[in-house]
Amino acid sequence: MTLHAHAHWLALALLAPYCLADARPTGSYAQSCRAIAVKDDTLSASCQKLNGSYQNTRLNQLSACLNAISREGDIGNIDGNLLCLPDLPKPVPGFRFPEAERTINQWVYGGQRDAMLAHSWGLWAGLNQWVGEVDGSPVRAFQTWASPSNMLYRMSRGLQASAMPLKWPMLELISPNQFRASPHLTVLKADPAAGTAPGPDTRIFVSTAYNPPAANHAIANKLFLQSALDTLLAQGYTEVPNFPVNAITIKPVYKVISAAYINAQGLYTFPGWPGTPEPAKPFDESSWNACVYVDVRGRGTGGNRIDPGCQGPNASNTFYLNNFIHHRIGAEEAASLSRPNRKISAGDYAILVGMHVTTREAKRWTWQTFWWSANADAPYAPSSAATASARPLAYLDPAARHYAMALAYQMVAPAQPIVGGQNVGTSVIAYNPHLEAGFDGDPSSFIPPRPIKGPQGEVVNRYGVQTNCMTCHGLAAYQPKAQYFDQDGKKINREKPYGTDFYMSLNDPIFDGKLKLDFAWSILGNMVKE
Repeated sequence: MTLHAHAHWLALALLAPYCLADARPTGSYAQSCRAIAVKDDTLSASCQKLNGSYQNTRLNQLSACLNAISREGDIGNIDGNLLCLPDLPKPVPGFRFPEAERTINQWVYGGQRDAMLAHSWGLWAGLNQWVGEVDGSPVRAFQTWASPSNMLYRMSRGLQASAMPLKWPMLELISPNQFRASPHLTVLKADPAAGTAPGPDTRIFVSTAYNPPAANHAIANKLFLQSALDTLLAQGYTEVPNFPVNAITIKPVYKVISAAYINAQGLYTFPGWPGTPEPAKPFDESSWNACVYVDVRGRGTGGNRIDPGCQGPNASNTFYLNNFIHHRIGAEEAASLSRPNRKISAGDYAILVGMHVTTREAKRWTWQTFWWSANADAPYAPSSAATASARPLAYLDPAARHYAMALAYQMVAPAQPIVGGQNVGTSVIAYNPHLEAGFDGDPSSFIPPRPIKGPQGEVVNRYGVQTNCMTCHGLAAYQPKAQYFDQDGKKINREKPYGTDFYMSLNDPIFDGKLKLDFAWSILGNMVKE
């Protein structure tokens, strides 16, 4: 058999179940596409757009896609475009995902920080790989993953489909639940005058997205439906069905650059992170007293500094859109994103300023958080130059290289076992400046902190800049007696209480009578009554 004939046979073999059975590869696209057909190595369909209309679209090299998504990937419809959605692209040589839990535990309990750094940066490289186009605009892997409304649309198909339009992550921008959880944490807004923006823009918006394996799991188990959680409790379960090992959930953080926040020189201003304060204190964006300037009209390499005191723009503290992972908002997206108190217009830009990333490769998940840094080679704490030096630069485009990172694969050091451990050692701090830094020590935000017995005595972590993703998300649980909806059926914030950094066993008494949510606060955040 010639090489060409062998390749042709292999393609036919991969396609055989679809061509010979029903000519329709399985995937979420089938719920919003019609006229589906496979010819040779191409999948074609007419797929629904965000505005409800349909457009013809094609996915070429179908056999390669089916191979890429063999580990619970998906073929998706994103605004009328067919895209191949693997669990995670793996561009960095030697990077493994999912990594064996035994291997990750060897890193954690053996103090192998370099291995953990390499793994976290490998995840970041995969998240930011280009995977296709939506109406001619290239999209990264993480931009294609399922948003909460997309998953609800799929898990409630036929129940409330009309109330759950098909969306994708960029269209799920909301104010962070963290800010609604604390009455003392506010998001200050600049007061833009005509053509000017007098101060740094402290607004942020977040979205949540699940990669295909995580989305498939949530949909199959209907984890966003309150009745499903009640059923599990009634059946004696103490936790939801665990996500698969190749599940990833993310929380991107955006600034939206609108005309009102651009001055006459074409500059947009937002707070620049100056590093963890000493001593620790609440430190939201309005307290940073530093600025970054973005020239929205040009392109370039940009500077490498923030502007302490916001003295004014110069070459060292001015950057360009191409220095950020960003997205130009279209007319249909703007209509979906706008609210009575939030005007977003076609042509505005959403720039990525941060992202929480977590994977279910280990029982307590892996935790890494990223944020945009003016000097990504020497970022401020909670990152470091040593952390930045582990970036796989050859596999990151210039925009993706501009982000700092902190990780938390454990709660304290040395690492404690998942149950029965002790709250001893040193704190492992990992937080996102745009999300957790502003939290104060109010009990409405955090459960009472638990002292860590350290080498120099007890350490009590009280503030957002003393948090750890693993401790915080370990508290995620459904309380059957809690009021999650008001009398009108509207959501009441339910992603609390949070916790600062300390050790907590998986069988801690705090979970008695509750349903643990496999570290996923997003289940409560998106729970609905069907």
